[in-house]
Amino acid sequence: MNPAITHRHVIVRLLNGPIYQEDLDLWGRLGAEWERIKNHFLDMGLEVARDDSAGYAFIRQSEETDHHIEEWEDTETAPLPRVLRRTRLTFHQTIFMVILREALMRFEQEQEEGDHLYRSAMDLHEVMLPYYPEMHDEKKIHRQISGMISKFEEWGILKKVRDKDGGLFRVERIIKAKLPPEKLAEVKDQIKRRAPDLDDIMEEEDV
Repeated sequence: MNPAITHRHVIVRLLNGPIYQEDLDLWGRLGAEWERIKNHFLDMGLEVARDDSAGYAFIRQSEETDHHIEEWEDTETAPLPRVLRRTRLTFHQTIFMVILREALMRFEQEQEEGDHLYRSAMDLHEVMLPYYPEMHDEKKIHRQISGMISKFEEWGILKKVRDKDGGLFRVERIIKAKLPPEKLAEVKDQIKRRAPDLDDIMEEEDV
């Protein structure tokens, strides 16, 4: 008999990254004790973003805790400090995010075969190569792109499903929540203008 998965396991897992529907035990427990888990994070100033149709859940800072100090000076209760820290995406990470998001959008619009979008490691490297025109060291570019892919794995946006021939990655639908259509348009505009404050446009929350 396998040990039981409790709501505490779900909470700990969410603190370390998203939960997907394929994680059957965790996903089932999330649904069975939804109110308890949701309220636990609400007490911490966090909310659980859950999309049953896409099959993912993750935590993010709630809007009411994400304000500047001048906005709450006249309130009776001070806001909770941030639990999730903001990580600024670099220029290349932002471009990579946009490329993956648009690829998933095309995949869903064209209703291609299968339920998920997959890309090989070679595909991911090739699509980013044009964005390193100032670099001529191919090995260094390869290392930088490989490191970026690993970071997107860490964030739960990419999932390696096969190691053969450099790896095959699944683009997780959680990217739709990280970069909704209105934000995508804004970021693409910034990329076109290559604004100095581009790194402030895209953020990834981490514990």
